[in-house]
Amino acid sequence: MTSLHMAVAALALLCTSVAAAQTPAARTVDLDAPGALEALERSNPAHHEKVKRILEGIVQKRDAEVPRWMQASFAARDVSYAPVVLTSDPPKRRLSFVLDTTRYQAVVTLTNMRGEIVPLR
Repeated sequence: MTSLHMAVAALALLCTSVAAAQTPAARTVDLDAPGALEALERSNPAHHEKVKRILEGIVQKRDAEVPRWMQASFAARDVSYAPVVLTSDPPKRRLSFVLDTTRYQAVVTLTNMRGEIVPLR
């Protein structure tokens, strides 16, 4: 095998590895859908326990801590924790993350924060 063939083979292997690492989640679960958590409890108890702990614990974390906390504590990947576009009272954030091959998404209401209305001067 020539060095050119070896280089092409190595490049092909590298591209395959990168593509496998970026494989999207096989399915998406909308945790806000009626009955979603109950269905998850029946179909995947391990994920249900992680999701439940994430949703309960997230309101105790500062926004900047959330992705690292979820990755370290629950092996969550591709974590997104963004403010909802429209303002609301109480404030809400859009959460999305992957466990194994399943993407989960939800809108989280931040009950530990209260907005304050400040009049213009």
